[in-house]
Amino acid sequence: MSLTVPSVLAEGPAERALESLGLPPYAARVYAALARVAQATAAELSEEARVPRQRVYDVLESLIDQGLVTKGPAKPAVFHAVDPLDASAVLLGAQRENLVRLESIAADLVADLRRAWQCARAAARRAGRRDTKSADTSGDSGRITMARMEHWRDYAMHSVLATARPPFEGLGDPDWIRRVRTLTRSGGTVRCIYHSDLLDDPALVRQAAAYAAAGEEARITDGVETRMILTDSARALLTLPGADRASATGPVLMIDLPPAVEELAESFTRLWDHATPFAA
Repeated sequence: MSLTVPSVLAEGPAERALESLGLPPYAARVYAALARVAQATAAELSEEARVPRQRVYDVLESLIDQGLVTKGPAKPAVFHAVDPLDASAVLLGAQRENLVRLESIAADLVADLRRAWQCARAAARRAGRRDTKSADTSGDSGRITMARMEHWRDYAMHSVLATARPPFEGLGDPDWIRRVRTLTRSGGTVRCIYHSDLLDDPALVRQAAAYAAAGEEARITDGVETRMILTDSARALLTLPGADRASATGPVLMIDLPPAVEELAESFTRLWDHATPFAA
């Protein structure tokens, strides 16, 4: 994630900090000016922040949309800055979401170019010996390789399909609860099918209920055989079966081969259709 360089328009440390957190120069100046007074009209802010009158209204609307400024009912309208503590939390949250988006872009870049990069080097090294890694580096339609499930769901931009079974590790993660809320509020979909063993533990039920409150759609069935996370209809991670069915640790298979991902999505849909809606 690149850092924003404050512009020459910034007045002081507060304005420069606001720009570093992602606000445009005029918005930084208007919020900082408004935060220093109890309330102000657009005309007063235009003069105080030295923002052209024809621009100050657009700037204020943008700050209102971001939740940094509120508008009072008086005429002429007066504006109030929200608590800087809340404003900084909003701006930091936007930066974190942007970082997640950039990580997703980086993951797609790796998936798109790394195979070609490996193939080019394998071809250059050809000396009559077999390339033992050709299964991972050949072809242009996808890959099946080992990966880590941890944090992969955070790369999702518009959809997550997941299955969960004992020991239900990570359930109730507050960072993921916030991500579910962000995805669903922006029109995305988050669905999870839980193994019915979840219902035997009131603490797990409460944790699943927290996801549901954030916007996750959930169902219950005893037919969940493995853990899976399928993001954006493009890639899936599966836990491989091990000798100890009670353990969540172990090898994880990452799949972005389109036909395989499509089949996994269809399998999820079939399981979803026969599962019972979760009710806390």
